Amino acid sequence: MARPLRVLLLWPGTTGAAAGNFGVPQLVTMATYVAHHTGARVDVVDLVTERALGTVSLERVFRGEDGRGYDLVGFSVYASYDYLKCVALAEVARAVLPSALLVAGGYHASARPTELVHDGSVFDVCVVGEGERPLRALVERLEGGERPRSEVLGPDPIEDLEELPPTDWSRLERYRAVARTTASQAQVYLSRGCPFDCAFCMERAKREVSWRAYSVERALDELRRLHAFLGLEAWTVYLADALFGMKTSWRRSFLEALAREAIPARKWWLLIRVDLVDDEDLRLFARANCGLGFGLESGDPAMLSRIRKAGRLDTYLDRMAQVARTARALNLPWGANVIVGHPGETEASLRRSAAYLRGLFLDPQGTTGFLSVDPYRYYPGSPIDQERGAWERDTGAVFHRPSWWHDGDQEFLSEWVDPSRELTYRRREALQAELLGPVLTELPRHYRYQGAERGYFIGAITEQLDNLRPRARLHFAERYYAWQRYLRRRAEPERDGDLALREVCRAVRAEAVELAARRSGVGPEAWRGEPWRPLREALEEVPRERFVPLDAVLASTRDEPVAVDATGQSTVSALHAYLRAYALLGVRAGDRVLDLGCGTGYGLALLSRLVGPGGSVHGVEVDPALAALAARNTAGCGNVTVSAGDATDPAAWGVARPTRVVAGFALEALPPSWAGHLGDPAVVVCPLETPDGQRLVRARFARGSYHIEWLDAVRYVGTRHAVTEAAETEETAQPSVATPRRLPVVGRP
Repeated sequence: MARPLRVLLLWPGTTGAAAGNFGVPQLVTMATYVAHHTGARVDVVDLVTERALGTVSLERVFRGEDGRGYDLVGFSVYASYDYLKCVALAEVARAVLPSALLVAGGYHASARPTELVHDGSVFDVCVVGEGERPLRALVERLEGGERPRSEVLGPDPIEDLEELPPTDWSRLERYRAVARTTASQAQVYLSRGCPFDCAFCMERAKREVSWRAYSVERALDELRRLHAFLGLEAWTVYLADALFGMKTSWRRSFLEALAREAIPARKWWLLIRVDLVDDEDLRLFARANCGLGFGLESGDPAMLSRIRKAGRLDTYLDRMAQVARTARALNLPWGANVIVGHPGETEASLRRSAAYLRGLFLDPQGTTGFLSVDPYRYYPGSPIDQERGAWERDTGAVFHRPSWWHDGDQEFLSEWVDPSRELTYRRREALQAELLGPVLTELPRHYRYQGAERGYFIGAITEQLDNLRPRARLHFAERYYAWQRYLRRRAEPERDGDLALREVCRAVRAEAVELAARRSGVGPEAWRGEPWRPLREALEEVPRERFVPLDAVLASTRDEPVAVDATGQSTVSALHAYLRAYALLGVRAGDRVLDLGCGTGYGLALLSRLVGPGGSVHGVEVDPALAALAARNTAGCGNVTVSAGDATDPAAWGVARPTRVVAGFALEALPPSWAGHLGDPAVVVCPLETPDGQRLVRARFARGSYHIEWLDAVRYVGTRHAVTEAAETEETAQPSVATPRRLPVVGRP
């Protein structure tokens, strides 16, 4: 008798609503269905949880624990963020299993099936919509000796969910012991479909959007099964339905039964529309130990209409406020998600939305709700995707990378959209922090929920605050400028005028300056004292981000050197290097300072402040392009001049008798020719080469001779006497790939 076919369903991990959860119920349900109807052996591998078991070998994954391999491998391309990783995983699977049928499914696969199945694709089949019936058909065709190729199957939805056999959670047995180390909540589905047509949502990519649910008793049985497998006493459970309990009779019957059942989950968390619930529903939710997530999307009625938030929009926001008041009286936790920068958003609409949210969440009587804020993200398969041309014409929105899932920087590119003619991406980001940051900051003081999983909801608030902290904001600013550079767009004027970015950089840089002082041996009390004030203020106030490449904004706020080209021969030194050198130099108001190897001019700008209007600073740079850039960067400093030339040659200095000289490169020795061109007395601070490496020295020059103090071991770039051509130009350097962050808990893909 022929052996049963072997099927592997692979979950690569994703961002969004399905991130941070244990259970991959969509795959377990498919595995249960296919095994029940075909007799195939179906395994489920969750690569996120798999890592908790040790080093993951993809070859072992694709060969199976017994090494016999699989006849069919299904890949969950759940969201567009998973596209590249699934293509890469499928290529590994093809190398390990040359004859296996490789199948893609999920939201993204449903939205863009021809990206998964085409000439030369590693995938054989793409499934659109729900996967149970198409996957069963594929197994049966394989059993009959047929091998499909370049096919798109579906949609072929399950009209009656009672057709599905009871979910067999034992397919995740290997993960049960480590589940809590990788997930914050368990996940299960009790219904499918959402008939609403919100403009941003991918749900319609699955084609079948009618709301279908298990019977109440079957839904309870699914929860009992999950509890029997996992032991829900330690878990918050996410009922991951696109729209929980759309039908009032089902919703109320289920909640009444759930309260009687007393399955000991710490909390049931679910997504529902605010215009579906009334006070009676809220009482039932509270009695059943539920927490509610609402896709509020905006606090501005005009934006709600544009977003296609169907329903009675004239009372929608009033209903949300009433829900908040009733939930507070019932001690019922809830969260609301808003989307900032949806196409058509303007500064005025954003301000109206923020004003509403302030009133909703900062009620003097307190709240049991938390606020989740998402920037708008462009998803394939959404109504906006299907009608993008009309949205562009009507709103002036600009989708800078409309096929962003093909690029490695999906985290940033998915949200790189100018919402309207009057609101750019960068301005939207600044307004989001300005208007909603204070609401999120004040929210913990107003949060009144007391009960099971209070810490879970406080954690959700904290996560939102983290997204608005300066370092997180700078991460996205850096990606923005990196892509401007890669696409050869000149962003310099915008950066110079980006006041919000400047303030954020200053806030982060202040922390790095404190660290630089400690590294230089200056204690906290001394650093705050008057003798150090001029240097401290210069390091904090001079915008270092203006002196580094556009895509090194975040790096500019750290106490580390930043390369200014791909050769590594020119850098903006670490903050502590400037602090140490200028302290040794003893720069005072009125000094004449010579900066040798001035690079892009950051040191010149610092020195300009230190010497004041009565002093002067001159920079010499061997690279004419860098010298010109330094001159532009310091054009607003009335006491700074710059020249191009060999900084080791006094003939190129362009200034007579400097009293302070600092070099940003390592010398073999102090050139004798300098002695005749220095002020008397003068101080020189520079690195010198020794047999044991570089040492920083302070050389006091007087009456024709040096007195040298040998100080710290350092590492500077070497002396350059000619221009070295950069291996990579600013216009063509491609940005590095960033790590996607988890999206807020009440968001949808």
